[in-house]
Amino acid sequence: MHSRANVSSIFEVIGVIPFIVLFFIVFFGVMEPRFVSGDNLFNLSRQSSYLILVCLAQLIVLLTGGIDLSVGSAVSLASVVCATAIKAMTAAYPEAEGLAVSVGLVVGVGTGGLVGLVNGVGVAYFKVTPFVMTLGSLSMALGLALFVSGGYSIAGLPTAFGDLFSYADLFGVPVAILYTIVIMLLVWVLLSWTRAGRYLYSIGSNLQAARLSGIPTRRYTLLAYVVSGLIVGFAAVLMTARTESGEANLGGADLVLKAIAGCIIGGVALTGGKGLVRNVVLGAFFITLLSNGMNLLRVNSYLQTFIMGAVLVLAIAIDQIREHYTGRKSA
Repeated sequence: MHSRANVSSIFEVIGVIPFIVLFFIVFFGVMEPRFVSGDNLFNLSRQSSYLILVCLAQLIVLLTGGIDLSVGSAVSLASVVCATAIKAMTAAYPEAEGLAVSVGLVVGVGTGGLVGLVNGVGVAYFKVTPFVMTLGSLSMALGLALFVSGGYSIAGLPTAFGDLFSYADLFGVPVAILYTIVIMLLVWVLLSWTRAGRYLYSIGSNLQAARLSGIPTRRYTLLAYVVSGLIVGFAAVLMTARTESGEANLGGADLVLKAIAGCIIGGVALTGGKGLVRNVVLGAFFITLLSNGMNLLRVNSYLQTFIMGAVLVLAIAIDQIREHYTGRKSA
C-alpha cells in the first residue's frame, strides 16, 4: 500500500508525459538501433525546437481558456514578410547585410505579434469566441501570405541570415536549440515568477472570479495573445532561416494540430488555468520523437496519422485518470 502511494505521488508531481517519452525512446531504440544514435538524437532535438516554440505560444493562450488556430498561418505570413523585407533591404543596401538581417528579424517577429494583437483585441474587447476569432485570422493570415509571396518561394536570402538563425552553432550546439532554450526560460519566468503569469492562470481557472478580484482580465487576455504571437513570429524567423526562403506553406493546418496535440499531451487543460512549461516542452518533443521514430521504421504515412491520433487519445485518457484520482484525493 505504501509503495502504491509513492508511485501515485510521483505521477501527481511530474505527470505521465516523462514516462511516455521514456517508453517510446526505449521502444524505438529496440526496434531501430539508429534511433538512439548520437546523430539522430541531435537532429531530433534540433527538429523539435521549432515545434516547442509554437507549443509554448499555444500554452500561453490555452492558459487563459482560449485557443489559437491561426499559429500555422501566422508562421507562413511572418515567413514571407520577413523574407520580403530582407530581400528589399539587400537590394537597397547591398553592403549592409547585417542591417537587412536585423530588419528581417524585427519585421518577422512583429508580424507574428500583429496577428496576436488582432486576435487579442477580437477576443478580449469584442468578445468574439477564441475559436471563431482565430479561425478567421487563420484564413486572413494565409491569404495575406499567399498575396505577398504570389504563391512562390521567396529565395535568395543572405547566407548570414541562415547562419545566424539556423546553421551556426555555439560549443557544438545549434543556435536554433539555444534560441529555443532562451525563449523557454523566458516563458517559464513569465508564467511562474511574475504577476502577469499568475493572472493568466487565474483568468483561465475562473474568468468571473478573476474579474471580481480586480484583475484587468481584458488587458491580460490581450497580453497573452500578443506574447504568443511574438513567439510564433520568432519561430517563423528560425524556420525561414532553416529553409533559406520565405514560404507561404511553412505553417499550415499540420502545425496547429501538432501544437495543440503537444500541449494536450503535456497536460494543458483545454478549459484553461492549467499547464506547465516543462511538460509542454516534453509534449512537443514527444510529437517530434514519434514522427522521427515512425519514419525510421518506415511506417506508412497514412498509418502514421492514425497512430498519432491514437496516442493523443491515449495520453488524454491517462491524464484524465490521473486527474480523477488526484481530484478525489484532494476532495
